[in-house]
Amino acid sequence: MNELNLKEMKKEELEELKRRIEEELKSRENGDNKEYEFWFEYSNDPRKGVPYAAKIVMVDGKLERQFFDLDKDYGKKIVTVSGEFIAKEGDIIEMRIGGSWKNDYRYLYYVHNGELIRYGDSTYSPDIVKTKKFLKGIIDTKELLGDRYDEIFGKEV
Repeated sequence: MNELNLKEMKKEELEELKRRIEEELKSRENGDNKEYEFWFEYSNDPRKGVPYAAKIVMVDGKLERQFFDLDKDYGKKIVTVSGEFIAKEGDIIEMRIGGSWKNDYRYLYYVHNGELIRYGDSTYSPDIVKTKKFLKGIIDTKELLGDRYDEIFGKEV
């Protein structure tokens, strides 16, 4: 286990660490740390954006992508990215499924009960802000998913 030097951390960093520890403990009590396998396979012209799947995490107050290790097979004018990746309940996943000279097709998903629930577009800044707020603990799952929440959770509650 990594040693943390708590004395060197700022108050905000300690509070964020405390919040994340409490959230992790709660999820373990609830059995929310289930892992699911997902299949990813998309092709695109590599000059217009290579497809990818990545977990979105908050690091030092900024969003970062943790890319999944997927196979890339290059043809003459196309690349196909494919493979399985594992995500946990409640993870945020970003997928680039393609692109063109004018557009980049990147979407945000919330992992729930072994499904990827699409809730946003990575090229739409309000969806990015909503993701940041969720990962910081400012908003909850209901606010993240918006109209989709009742459709997904309404039948379970």
